[in-house]
Formats: sequence, C-alpha cells, structure tokens
Amino acid sequence: MIRYTKTYFNYNGLPLIEDFSLHIPKGEKVVFYGPSGSGKSTLIHALLGFVPMEQGEISVSGMTVCAENISAIRNMTSWLPQDISIPYTTVKEMLETPFGFKANKSLRPSANDIYRTFAALGLEQSLLDKASMEISGGQRQRILLAATVLLRKPILLLDEPTSALDRESVSKVIGFLKSLTNVTMIAVSHDPVFIDAFNSKVLVPLKAMGVERKDYSLHEK
Repeated sequence: MIRYTKTYFNYNGLPLIEDFSLHIPKGEKVVFYGPSGSGKSTLIHALLGFVPMEQGEISVSGMTVCAENISAIRNMTSWLPQDISIPYTTVKEMLETPFGFKANKSLRPSANDIYRTFAALGLEQSLLDKASMEISGGQRQRILLAATVLLRKPILLLDEPTSALDRESVSKVIGFLKSLTNVTMIAVSHDPVFIDAFNSKVLVPLKAMGVERKDYSLHEK
C-alpha cells in the first residue's frame, strides 16, 4: 500500500533521515515515534508531496509520489495535522469544513454517521450546537479527528492525535482507530499509551544529533 524506498531527507543542510525503507501493507496501522525533531512528521509530509526528498522514492498503491500523481495520492488520504489554525466559529463549521472542498463534496456524512462517530469518541451530540470557543482543547481535537475519519479515505495520516487528551479520551480514540477496517493509518505520537496500543511502530532516530541509523521495521517496540 505505502512504500518508502531508500529515502533520504535533510534539514537546514544536515542529514535528518538516511536510507529509510519501509513497506506498510493495506490495513496496517503504524505509529512513528521518537525524539522531537527526528523527522517523524517529515515522513508524512513527504508522502503528501509537501517535503522534497534528497534521494529515494515513496509510492502509494503503486503510484510514485511525484507531481504527476500527487493529486490522486492526496485524494486517497485524510490528514490531521498537529496544528490547525483555521478560525472556526462553530463546532458544526469545524466538522463540515473538509466536505466543502470540491473533491470531498460527495463524501458528506449522514447525521447518523456523525452521531455514531461522536459516540465512539466520547463526544456528545449537543456539541454540534456550540460555538468553537465553548469547547475544550480535547473536544476540539476529537471533533477534528471525527471530521478526518468521516471523509472515509483509505489512508489516514495523524500527527499527534492525542496530545490534548486525558487518559480516558486517549483510550476511546485508540479503540475507535483500531475499529476502522480497511483503513491504512500512519500516526506520529509522543504519547506512550497511544504508542504501546499498536503492534506496528517504527522508531525514527534523529540523525542530525548523531543517532546511528538502525533497521526500520514494523513491530519494533
């Protein structure tokens, strides 16, 4: 499904990631973990075509990440960045924004789909009627996760999806993500509870700080 082949990345002229190769089969749920600045988010951004590689290749369903294919690859993915700066006015607007884009208009979920997803994430339906300023950071994070998943794309990319959550909410998010069948997930996380919950994980070392390269493989921790 997703394959990194001998990929190299630099940051500020220094080597960040060297000779990173990894195959993620369809339906696998993988967590990239490691120290801050090690390049975990870079690997996601490169898959989306936002970060150039010095060397190597990334492919998704047999399509190489390049200018010719990037639109098709992005249409296969739902991406939840760590920080979203769009000034939402209401929770409903927050949830509906991804479906306002031309490529996603046909994917708008039903009310029942929204309610089921909210329930799975421990969110009350009444939140839909609230102003965005009335909700907590943890609620906001789970609502944005709900919107991302409701796009129903085959690839789900998540950057620190539990950073604002308490232990109970983290548990709900983990259970929800594990329940998603036929979805290939890459998540970046520093949360030890989230990391330990998934069998497939990859340590991304910080080459620029002198950490020696190791073999990248799933089921590593």
